[in-house]
Amino acid sequence: MFEVTVPASSANLGCAFDCAALALNLYLVVAGTPLPGPGLQLRCEGEGADTVPEDASNLVVQGINRLHAWAEAPAPGLRLQLRSQIPVGVGLGSSAAAIVAGLLIGAELSQRRPDDATLMGLAAELDGHPDNVSAAYLGGLVVSAAGGNASQVLCRRATVPEGLHFIVVVPDWPLPTSESRTVLPDAYSRVEAVHNLQRAALMVASAFSGEFDFEPEFFADRWHQAQRAEMVPGIAECLSLQHPELLGVCLSGAGSSVLAVTKGAAAKEISDQLLERFHRHRVAARALHLTADNLGAKGRLSPELGVS
Repeated sequence: MFEVTVPASSANLGCAFDCAALALNLYLVVAGTPLPGPGLQLRCEGEGADTVPEDASNLVVQGINRLHAWAEAPAPGLRLQLRSQIPVGVGLGSSAAAIVAGLLIGAELSQRRPDDATLMGLAAELDGHPDNVSAAYLGGLVVSAAGGNASQVLCRRATVPEGLHFIVVVPDWPLPTSESRTVLPDAYSRVEAVHNLQRAALMVASAFSGEFDFEPEFFADRWHQAQRAEMVPGIAECLSLQHPELLGVCLSGAGSSVLAVTKGAAAKEISDQLLERFHRHRVAARALHLTADNLGAKGRLSPELGVS
C-alpha cells in the first residue's frame, strides 16, 4: 500500500495572472493498493465526494495513466481511496492536486520518475496551466511558465514565512475556470499590461527577497478580477476591502473564493468583514484560516523517487 498527500493551491494572486501560485495547508490524500489483475476500484470521501467521478475520468486516474503512457508501461489494476479537504470548483486547485497525486502514484507503480520540469509539464498538460500544479508539487510560493519545450515547466520557488496567515472565504457558488475564462477579453492595452507587470514584479521581488512585505497595491489587478467579480455577488466588495492589517486581497485562482493575506492579529475581524460582504447579497459562505504549505507533494513512496 502507498499514500500520497498533495496540498491545495491558490493561483494568480492578483496581478500575477497565470504566473504565480501559493500552496496552502488543505490536503488531498490518496491511498492505493495494486490489484492482482486489471481493474479500478475507487472511493472518494470528504470535499466534493458527491460530484467527483469514481471511474476512469477521475483526475487522479488520468494522472496515473498519463505517467504510465510517458513511461511506456501498462497501468496495473488499482484500488484507490481519495480523502480531500480541498473544496471543488472554487479556485483552490483541487484539480491540480488530483493530477499531481496521480502522476506521483504512476511514478511509484512504474518505477520511472520524470525530472521535476517534465513532471510539472505532464501535470500542466492535463490541468491546462502550470501555476497550480507547480505549487501543489513543490509547495511554497511559485512562479512558473511553460518552457520553450512545451513538455516542461520552468519554475522558481520561495519559502513562505510562518508569520503570514491566509484567509480563504469560500462562497457557496462554484465557478469552474472554463466558465470564468469566457468573460475575459482577448487583448489588453499597454497601460493595463504595464500596470499588472509592475505590481506582479513587486510581489515576486518581495517574496524572493524573503521579506514578504506585501502591500494591497501589489494585488490591484486589471486583467481578470473585475470581470470575474461580476459573476458572483459579493466578490467586488471583498476585493475593495480596506483594513490596516490587510496585506492584500485577491481572487483565489479563477474564483469564486477570495484570498486575504494578513500577519494574523486581525484575521478573525478581516474574515468576518469578508463574510459579511457575501451575506449582504444572501450568498452563503465560509471562512478558512490557513497557512502556507512549504513541503508540497509528499507521501510514502519508494526512496528512489526522491519524494519524502
